Amino acid sequence: MIIIKDLKIKRFSKNRAYLATSLGEAAIDKKEVKNLKQGDKIKAYLFFDRYDNLKATKNIGMTVDNIYSLKASEIRKKGVDFLTEDGKKLFMPFSEKTYRINKDMIYPVALKIDDNNLLYLTSKIRNLLSYDHNYKENDLVEGRIYSINKAVGAFIAIENKYDSLMRMTELRGVHIEGELVKARVKEVKDDGKLELTLRKRSYLEIDSDSKLILDYLEDNGGFVMLGDKSSPESIFRIFKLSKSSFKRAIGRLYKNNKIKIYNNKIVLKER
Repeated sequence: MIIIKDLKIKRFSKNRAYLATSLGEAAIDKKEVKNLKQGDKIKAYLFFDRYDNLKATKNIGMTVDNIYSLKASEIRKKGVDFLTEDGKKLFMPFSEKTYRINKDMIYPVALKIDDNNLLYLTSKIRNLLSYDHNYKENDLVEGRIYSINKAVGAFIAIENKYDSLMRMTELRGVHIEGELVKARVKEVKDDGKLELTLRKRSYLEIDSDSKLILDYLEDNGGFVMLGDKSSPESIFRIFKLSKSSFKRAIGRLYKNNKIKIYNNKIVLKER
């Protein structure tokens, strides 16, 4: 339950009112305290603007415990500043940062509020993500990586609402938290958990996978020490393909009379 404390109006200036808070005086637009007087109390959120001035507002235009994609504007020893679209500066304390954050990159972050009514951000968003969705296998989705576990894979927040996983065997190249990923739903578990892949549907990928293998053979002396009996790890290390995708691709090349297949070797046929 979110509790917003009442804050007392301490004084007025020409365009602003000032609230007494445990963090010092917080300026609020006079329009937000219309018809109120000094000594009256209101419920308001606190935040620091981009110039580090303490501000207050009754309407933040965002929802506490919701996830937003925000840009990191400044990296500090104590944490990271993020800017909202309307220019509010929201701070992520070091204790709420779960991975390295780079300036000017966008990250999925959750809005929180502390006991002083001060808004802050966190990258700890997993418990705010849901599996209550309508996605089906082969649907295309988009989301940002919010955690990478090298033993498991990359966890991705789809639309800042739904949790999903892309396993290490599905990842290609180097990936980092905050990265925007466009992927395909590979599987929907019974409990709604989503597993993603960067690969297209198998029948669309056979040609590109076959070309990948053929190009490798042509550039590496016409052979590769992989075949029907090779381990999935060996195949992935060279081609970044699953064993099933690899076998489909070499099957296509064999059928087209491009290669010879042995248990642990593939040889390019002479042309």
